[in-house]
Amino acid sequence: MDFETNHTDITFIGSGISSSFTILHFLDQLKENPIDKKISLTIIDKYPEFYTGIPYGIRSGFSVLLITSLKNFLPEPELTKFVEWLNLNKEWLLEEFRSDGGELSLEWLSTHKERLKNNEWENLFIPRRFFGCYIDQKIKNNIEEAQKNNSISVDYITSEVIDLEKNKDEYRITLQNKEEIISEKVILSVGSLPTLQLWKNEDLISDDNLIFINNPYKPCLKEVLKKLDTFLENKEVKDVNALIVGANASGLEMLYKLNDLENLKSRINKFTLLSTQGLSPDSIIDEEGKKRYSPENLIALGNHESLSAEQIAEATYKDLDIADEIHLGAASTVDIISSAFGSLLRKLNEEELRKFACLYGNDIGRRQRCAGYHYSKTIDILKEESRFEHIAGRFIDIKKGADHQYSLEYLDTKSKTNKISKDPVHIVFNCIGGTKLNASDIPTLLSRVIANKLCVPNESNIGFDVNESLEASENLHIVGPLLAGNIFDGKAVWHVEHCGRIIWLSNLLAGKVYNYFNQKVMKE
Repeated sequence: MDFETNHTDITFIGSGISSSFTILHFLDQLKENPIDKKISLTIIDKYPEFYTGIPYGIRSGFSVLLITSLKNFLPEPELTKFVEWLNLNKEWLLEEFRSDGGELSLEWLSTHKERLKNNEWENLFIPRRFFGCYIDQKIKNNIEEAQKNNSISVDYITSEVIDLEKNKDEYRITLQNKEEIISEKVILSVGSLPTLQLWKNEDLISDDNLIFINNPYKPCLKEVLKKLDTFLENKEVKDVNALIVGANASGLEMLYKLNDLENLKSRINKFTLLSTQGLSPDSIIDEEGKKRYSPENLIALGNHESLSAEQIAEATYKDLDIADEIHLGAASTVDIISSAFGSLLRKLNEEELRKFACLYGNDIGRRQRCAGYHYSKTIDILKEESRFEHIAGRFIDIKKGADHQYSLEYLDTKSKTNKISKDPVHIVFNCIGGTKLNASDIPTLLSRVIANKLCVPNESNIGFDVNESLEASENLHIVGPLLAGNIFDGKAVWHVEHCGRIIWLSNLLAGKVYNYFNQKVMKE
């Protein structure tokens, strides 16, 4: 590629939801206040599916449900727009859901038949893919309109970016095939850090008595489940045991899908979750318990004029411990505790607020996990059938015994000693969550931008430091989960997988990008 053909104004590296909303907000501003210049966009993704990322795209499939209700997933005004779109498109969406899903999907359709008929979406935990289809259609329509108006041009590249270097006032982007792109602005939007590979450093490992899945979404969940089906088909052992490492959203989804598809569920004897806390996300609100509960340690800090991040965190942990002691789950306490510590954050100076965002926000969040009833119900049914166990511990290894059976070795949370599971394991899903920026196995691009001093990891080790324009370096912007550990408009940010936060921050970024090009054209 020569210089003329590979020069672009804005390059998006990664095309998930954060990029999609940034582009949508940017196009809205161009439409409202046109700039006297055609802006060239280049959108790069290593997968051929653009705009949805893993959660809302084909890699997750059509029958995985939201972890929260729709009204808690999407803020206004986007919620109303999405519901209007659902009403117009529900017939084909529900048919896709029906054909992709299994027993639990049919049950969902039956349970919510009247609500679906009456377009009562807000309280439902809908299939995530519905939102992906909506975003995909919306952004394509908006881009097409902007191209017709001659306000933008768009190039799509399916490749992995392996290097990024600053060259005077521009960036040189190197693709896997060694081709280069020159871009004035770069928006790094690669999503969450990849899952830490727990064992053997391969996406999928298969043996006669074991299938270990390090990445359930590669190439896509449907293909991985097909491979699991083949593995089970060839197994002679009746008592097949499945282990899911991690009790986060991904872990719950795997448990749900294994019980949704009859060909898998009927051939698995026992399901085990392994997580540090040993607690499954909560879904049932105890109204009476909620009325009686008070976060007394956090309330006691209300009289202090100034506080430290550690003081707020310690009080939060104590109040969570009290809730645990009286068996009051996260679904009942999350609003109370979040509101209590949230009101205290204004007492922190900027340094302490940043420390809270980096060191404590996500840690508290891990103890406040909630999920839809469809997930907890799956666990409850398995418990009734004596087919479920939740181990509190950390994954250490999978050991092969003399009998060629595999066992789990884990660090027990309570005793702090290594233990071996009493039952053999045959199926393992790695849902442990993302790696850290200081790990040796982070993606090549991220290691390069750190080495090139274009991005500096903050104390959270899951996010980069940025300024108020969301820049890690001049004209290199970050959006999405890598913004963890920063402060914007006086608000600490530690979890940017939430759609409401993604919309807010992408709108903030779109405004900065629009102003940059608008002012530049006005000066020329």
